[in-house]
Amino acid sequence: MSEAPLHRAAHPVLGVLRAGVLLGLGWVAAAALAWELFGFPWAVLLLVIWVLLLRRLHGAVQRLAEAIAKETARRG
Repeated sequence: MSEAPLHRAAHPVLGVLRAGVLLGLGWVAAAALAWELFGFPWAVLLLVIWVLLLRRLHGAVQRLAEAIAKETARRG
């Protein structure tokens, strides 16, 4: 019975997801700061931009996952 390796390199998609989460937190912090300094409309604008970028990131990650699954199925 073979043991699982103790350390495996993380898949590149995980790095993309981690970066997306960190960038998302930055946008929320920027919106909170904009609310304090410039008012509600600017905060809403920043949050709308953040949501649009987040949707784009999730779409890119989805397409990448589908391409990886297709490549893996073709090899195996």
